[in-house]
Amino acid sequence: MPRNHEAEAVRERIRDATDIVDLISEHVQLVKKGRNFSGLCPFHDEKTPSFSVNPDRQFYHCFGCGAGGDVFRFVQEIDRVTFAEAVKFLAERAGIALPERSGGPSRAAAAAEDELYRANDLAQKYFHHLLLNDEVGASARTYLQARGLAGETIARFGLGYAPPAWDALLKVAGRRGLSPQILERAGLALPRSNGSGHYDRFRDRIAFPIANLSNRTIAFGARALQPDQEPKYLNSPETPIYHKGRVLYGLSSTRDAIRRQDAVLVVEGYTDLLSLAQAGIQHVVATAGTALTEDHGRLLARFARRLVLLFDGDAAGSTAAMRALEVLLGTSLDVRVVSLPSEHDPDTFIQAHGPEALLNQAENAPLVLDFYLGRLAQQHDLSSIEGKSRAVETFKPLIAKLNKPQDAVRRDLLLREVAQRLAVDEQALRDGVQASMRRPQRSRQAVADPPPTAAPDPPRHELEFIGLLVNFPQFIPETAREFAPDLLSDARTQTLCRALFSLHARGKAIDLGAILSELADDALARLAAQCAAQGFDEEQVERQWRDYLLYFQKNALQKRIANARQALAATSDDSEIVRISTELVALNQQRQAIAAQQSS
Repeated sequence: MPRNHEAEAVRERIRDATDIVDLISEHVQLVKKGRNFSGLCPFHDEKTPSFSVNPDRQFYHCFGCGAGGDVFRFVQEIDRVTFAEAVKFLAERAGIALPERSGGPSRAAAAAEDELYRANDLAQKYFHHLLLNDEVGASARTYLQARGLAGETIARFGLGYAPPAWDALLKVAGRRGLSPQILERAGLALPRSNGSGHYDRFRDRIAFPIANLSNRTIAFGARALQPDQEPKYLNSPETPIYHKGRVLYGLSSTRDAIRRQDAVLVVEGYTDLLSLAQAGIQHVVATAGTALTEDHGRLLARFARRLVLLFDGDAAGSTAAMRALEVLLGTSLDVRVVSLPSEHDPDTFIQAHGPEALLNQAENAPLVLDFYLGRLAQQHDLSSIEGKSRAVETFKPLIAKLNKPQDAVRRDLLLREVAQRLAVDEQALRDGVQASMRRPQRSRQAVADPPPTAAPDPPRHELEFIGLLVNFPQFIPETAREFAPDLLSDARTQTLCRALFSLHARGKAIDLGAILSELADDALARLAAQCAAQGFDEEQVERQWRDYLLYFQKNALQKRIANARQALAATSDDSEIVRISTELVALNQQRQAIAAQQSS
């Protein structure tokens, strides 16, 4: 089987194995209405449900914002990932192996990764069982209760307890066919220094499982229970499936809330996140044993436009916030910072003052520049020339990071603001930044490109016609013989029609999923879903189909007649007059024949 056919067949298996209602129900509360399901759209704010899921044809469509597609499209839109990432996620969810791709990971590498997933999944379930059900986990349960964490929170985030024995997990894994070497590669075991075997990495610790966006456990953060146990927090090392600079704790559980709020609160500690989530603040993530990175910023920008840092109020928290701001300044995020009192972290603050007080702090958080300048003022005497000079030198490399064409306006505004706030010459600041960037300076009058004007929808009849062919593909063979896509007036519906004809010519099954696989354009994919969501009376559909064909053929004839009449009026050549007149007679006869069919 050719490789592209193999990949296509696997995608069909994934689509068939994925119930779109089950998939979407993980994000949307759906209610059955007739043959379909409806709910509030996850892609825009609404109070009246306009989001519909068709289980028979396995597609969704929002009549409010126009979002729509199949299971792959839903994962792409809900998680802001590429098509390939959506395929991988759904394949893992369905337990279907993807074919080896040229230039991609080999089957052996994929199998090795799967072993790492299995090891981490086993560890999470084992640790969670010990915490909830075993006497060995009693001290951990007491600790978590003292921290105010409820059973529902512990269950939702899968917390566990790693027992004190040196080889407890190794033994459990061995009974399930997972070798010590696999646990070592997964970051769950360490080799003994004398070379005589392995021992568990995590012992006598609260285990916080870290999951990827597919909600698969890929690593752990573990807190010591004994006061003299070092380090206080022990984290998994980086592995082929875990890169801490790209993963955020809790995001797999909180991303829907983040998307709805269009904002995310970022905390440093696992218990900070758990405390906020338990108090009803769901749009929150935590860094997993590392400082915030540019990859973290790009990841969060897929889900929200506004980011609020909620770091500890002590000096270490302030330093962490400054470093995070330096990383995030070059992103498209609207970054804010909450300055908590020095005696508080987010967990203790919410327990002392409640969630509303913390949300109020987040809502009124100062802009990134205000916070940054405030901290610089504490480090340098901004009333002196030397202090201002040091502050400017601090800013130059940060602003120089904004070196992409789309960053021009943001860079321009920051330069103006910094120059005014520090009372320095704006042009001198620009020259310094230009030198740092080593590229020609953009004009200070640069303005953003105006947003593209959304094209109006194609004519209603054309949308309905494509929708009829999608829902009743038995009409496609005869349509392809009698009808040319160019008879449609809109280029988008022409493209959709050609996609249908192409699928038919290649002997492919006609459904929305197959059509979406043909399309590389997101706007066209949405339009295809909009067409598929049209309703039809099955008893009248054959008459409707014939009427559509006649309607478009008649329209095309009328345009040809109008063009011929214009040509006739513009010519004085006798032979041309005869030729065009003859053509007009023939065209009018065809139009009359169509009109007779329409009235019959």
